[in-house]
Amino acid sequence: MIRPALIVVSTILVAGCATTYSDLSGLSPEQIADNIEGQSSSVKTFNTEGYGNFETPEGSFNATFDLWIQKPFEASIRLYGPFGIKVAQARLTDDTIIVYNSLKNEVYVGRPTPENIRRYLMIASDGSTFSEVLLGFMVPLAHLRGADVASHYDGKAASFTYASEDTVEKFVVDGHYLRTTEYEQLVDGEEVLSIHYSNFTKIDEVYFPRSIAFEDIHRQISARLFYQDIALNENDALEFNVPADAKEIILN
Repeated sequence: MIRPALIVVSTILVAGCATTYSDLSGLSPEQIADNIEGQSSSVKTFNTEGYGNFETPEGSFNATFDLWIQKPFEASIRLYGPFGIKVAQARLTDDTIIVYNSLKNEVYVGRPTPENIRRYLMIASDGSTFSEVLLGFMVPLAHLRGADVASHYDGKAASFTYASEDTVEKFVVDGHYLRTTEYEQLVDGEEVLSIHYSNFTKIDEVYFPRSIAFEDIHRQISARLFYQDIALNENDALEFNVPADAKEIILN
C-alpha cells in the first residue's frame, strides 16, 4: 500500500525524473519502494511473447512462451516446445494455481504457494506476488517482522540489506530506472535464492526488464526468461482450456 505522506514525492520522481534521476542518497527505503509501487500502479495488464532457458535436476530445456498478467493477482501462461507444440499452460490467481501438462494430459490444481510455483513453473520467488516477480516490481522492504536494515548508496544505485535471526535479504535498486535489479536471499549464511533483472526498456513511461534470471540453489532450479514483445493495458487474455478427460491431481 502506498503511504499517503509520500504520494506527492513519489509522483514527482516517477513522472518527472524517470530517465535522469540517479542520486538515491536522499531517499529512504520506504520512499524508493513508493516510487516502484507508483510505476506498478500504472500497469493494469501486461502481454508478452518470449523464450526461456530452464535447468532442473531432471535436465535442461529451452521453450517459448506467451504470458498475460492482469495485476495484481491474475496470470496465464502458454509454454511451447520444439516445432511450436504447446506442452503446458497455466493459470494463476491470488488463491489458485492450475497447470495443465499436455504431454501427460494431467491437470494440477492447488494454492499458488512459492513451492508450487517453483515446482510447476520453475520460477523462484521470495514470496512476492507472481506479477511483481515477473514484472520486476519487487520493492526493497523487509518481508520479515522486526528485521533490521542497513543501506548503502554509491550515487547511481542503492542497496538494502534486511536481517532477522536466520535470514538475510539483499536488494539493489538502480537510480536510472528506479527499479530493483538484484535480489538475494540467504539462510544461515548460505545463498538460497537470487533474482536478477537486466536489459530494461522504457514503455509508456515505465521501465521493464527484458531479461530475468532466477536461481533456486537448494532445489537446483534456474531459469532465464527473455521478453521479446511487450504490450501494456490491453485486455487480450490468453485462453485456458483443459480437456474433460484430463487426470486431475490436487496439490498440497
